Amino acid sequence: MEKQTATWKKALFWFAYVVAGICFVLTIIAFGVGFFHHMHDTGGWRSVIQILETPITGFVKMTGGYIGKGILEVIILIIVSYALPIFFCFATHYLKVKRREMT
Repeated sequence: MEKQTATWKKALFWFAYVVAGICFVLTIIAFGVGFFHHMHDTGGWRSVIQILETPITGFVKMTGGYIGKGILEVIILIIVSYALPIFFCFATHYLKVKRREMT
């Protein structure tokens, strides 16, 4: 039973890792789009904030405002745009440390 639980944990980790990796790539693309879109704004910090919020505002604009009208939708967008990419970075670091320990 313990081996089966370990297999499920590994499968769940790898599934979450792949989903987080996809979200990481999409967030980097959104930051790039936001950078090019707001590159010539002269707002200083305002431009930086607009670039950082591009993963959320860009998705809301892309869907024509259909997504992003409720608090729950914004929370889900924050999780997908920021929390999962952070998880991907930490998981990648964890995997590198584990691999170093095995050698």
